[in-house]
Amino acid sequence: MKLLSCLLSPWPRRWAPALCLLGSTAAAQAFEVLPLGRDDAPVVIDGRLDEAVWQRAAVHGRFAQLQPTAGAGHPQDLRTEVRVVADARALVIGIRAWSAQPPRSLLSRRDAVQRDQDMVGVWIDTNGRGESAMFVKASLAGVVTDGLYRASDDEEDLGPDFPVQVAAVRLPDGYSMEIRWPLSALRYPYQAAAPWRMVVARAVPSANDLLLVSGEADAEALSFLHASEPVTGLTTVLSRHRDQPEGDVTVEWTGRSVRSEGATSNRGSVGVEGWWRPRADWLVNATLNPDFAQVDIDAPQTSGNRAVALALPEKRRYFLESADVLGLPLSGFYSRTVADPRWGVRATWRGEQADATLLLAEDRAGTVVTRGRPWGTDEWTLGAPSSAQVLRSRWQVGAAGGHPDRSEHNPVGGKVGVEERDPQRGNERGNERGYEGGDDASKTGDHQALTLGTLLSRRTLEGAGQGELLGVDGLWRQSHQGRHWKAQWSLMASRHTLSVDGDDRVTTGRGPLRRDASAWANLLYSDDDWLNAAEVSVIGPDFVNLLGFVDQAGLWRASGELNRRLGEFRLPGDLLLNQLEWHWGFKEARSLRDASRDEPGGEVILRERRTGLWLATTRRTNAWLHLGLDQQRARSGGRLHDVPAWHGGIETTPFAWMARLTAEGSVGRQLDTDLDRVGQGGWWSLQASTRWALPGDRSLEIDPVLTGTRIAGEGPFPALRETGVRLLTLLHLNARESLRVIVQNERSGRGATALQAAVSDTSRHRSLMWKKRVSSRWQLALGAQWESRPQQPSTREVFLKLEAALGEEG
Repeated sequence: MKLLSCLLSPWPRRWAPALCLLGSTAAAQAFEVLPLGRDDAPVVIDGRLDEAVWQRAAVHGRFAQLQPTAGAGHPQDLRTEVRVVADARALVIGIRAWSAQPPRSLLSRRDAVQRDQDMVGVWIDTNGRGESAMFVKASLAGVVTDGLYRASDDEEDLGPDFPVQVAAVRLPDGYSMEIRWPLSALRYPYQAAAPWRMVVARAVPSANDLLLVSGEADAEALSFLHASEPVTGLTTVLSRHRDQPEGDVTVEWTGRSVRSEGATSNRGSVGVEGWWRPRADWLVNATLNPDFAQVDIDAPQTSGNRAVALALPEKRRYFLESADVLGLPLSGFYSRTVADPRWGVRATWRGEQADATLLLAEDRAGTVVTRGRPWGTDEWTLGAPSSAQVLRSRWQVGAAGGHPDRSEHNPVGGKVGVEERDPQRGNERGNERGYEGGDDASKTGDHQALTLGTLLSRRTLEGAGQGELLGVDGLWRQSHQGRHWKAQWSLMASRHTLSVDGDDRVTTGRGPLRRDASAWANLLYSDDDWLNAAEVSVIGPDFVNLLGFVDQAGLWRASGELNRRLGEFRLPGDLLLNQLEWHWGFKEARSLRDASRDEPGGEVILRERRTGLWLATTRRTNAWLHLGLDQQRARSGGRLHDVPAWHGGIETTPFAWMARLTAEGSVGRQLDTDLDRVGQGGWWSLQASTRWALPGDRSLEIDPVLTGTRIAGEGPFPALRETGVRLLTLLHLNARESLRVIVQNERSGRGATALQAAVSDTSRHRSLMWKKRVSSRWQLALGAQWESRPQQPSTREVFLKLEAALGEEG
């Protein structure tokens, strides 16, 4: 389970001089939109707020400090103002930000804007229910990070790319910025049950990494959207836009030459992707023969000592369109199970208190899906083409007053899609700890909401069997006087008639009908002093979801944690700990009886007992250290091993040229799952994001990722060593042209013993891609790549890809 990123409530900073600080306890302030009339000249997106309409627009100037200490004041010379105007086609958001220090800005790739630079983020909740929001984060260089935020599971999908325009201008006392967001890119119901809501955040790295938000700074709330304020003045604009049909089509042509095993093949393909909106509440998006080959490869994961599969984030835009409507656990629908579709079509409807989506697709042969078992994950290869259908619907049962929840999620440096995390690492802190403290005076909003959903999916293999799933789920949230609760649950039933051979390949013909079910629930509570969580799940041994992610089946799991917020402390040397927290957690997993495999059940698979501290200090530094007195079993009938170890990690921004440095690992006794033995060792992961300014307004990004596992050999057992390295380098020649290089190596091996020689497997990936955005509607890419994997022939490829958007620009 993902843990909260913000856990502490520091002591109030009431001794700060009132005359030089802006408080955070002002009454709620709406964003009042100024609709432009026919006689108004359109706003030119140049970053300058010099048009006459900006002088007429209402000013939203209420900003509160969220980091480093939520609820504390901030200097008057860092004040921020927001104005919003709207024409028939777009919202235009104007920001005026004051600063005594020169703002930081550097050209970077899309979706890589971080808080090491001055930036502004905008989150728009078009349902007004606090469930999800579309967001854009923009730097002064005009670079954008955009995507979809879901409050229910604290995830940001960075896949969606919205056609926003951004321009910024540096001023002697700060900067101004304009963001144009086309209405055609905003998804909203035809008749709204609640007004839109919006949050604006501003990062000021030169002022002790200050983060300001345009709303309340309640550190203990369970969703970032708790800080949102209503958006008024849109009635006339939306009444005209909601009936206006809109759409967009992108055609891509890819030509490639591939050489493998001495043979060369040349081929070209044409793909089409697009969407059509007949009116505001309906949207249809489709893809035909898409080419997903050049999506960035996933970061390396040490896998030689892990039997359980990891979920990976979705990066393909077709599956990310309206992803908020799916909004359910991975076990329900995992889009990466549709790996190589011939075509796909999807219809989504949004109502006042309900929404639904229907997805149809046909996938080519060769897709790999997960098949959970108690001790790990099998991978089934679908040897035939398959068709998929997914129907998802949700109902908002009720809501009352106040703001939606605000979460543990860091709204500026958020996660990408699904967290790439090893289940063996237990309940360590997530990659970002966002909300740091809060003042009781800011906790004024009460809120309660209940969402119920259903899911029906089916996957049919050509000439073989099929798998079906039916599920129901729910989400309940409540906030009252600074206390916050959240409960989620799901019940799923599956059946399948697949026949699988000894190589885990699904064969032709139907197998026997197998039925089973799963249940999952979690509960979260947060207040000024505590953050507590509990989770339980039961997954039957024959539960299979061919369109979901099931890493383990045939077991029950339970986990819980207590987190005591201890406040802030000043250490010798004038070092301020903004937050300090004590943590205690447990996790246990046991197998269920499986009569078909003659497995008795009741065996402990994993037992964790951990305690430790978590702290936050300057330079956006988070660090944690836990002592784990764990036990683990590698296989049924095997020994339950004691694996005590220290687990820790740190995140920081130590230098101006390093946007973020993240390191975590474990040292102690480690279970060697292949040999069912324990040895001294550990695992580690290191990731750095570096940015370098070059002459001529160019810039260079170098982002290395290093992972490793080592278990020492003892007696007849050989040592295990596994390493992974990925080096992602981007040279930005200008705002429209870049050169990308990826070098990735993964190696797993065992040392030699008296009984056997050393064993080593190595995989390599090299790729080079030049990309240029010729215009806002045309894009060209040219590249080459080389791959080699154990027991597979190496491949070399050269490709040319052209994308053209044929629709009308919003």
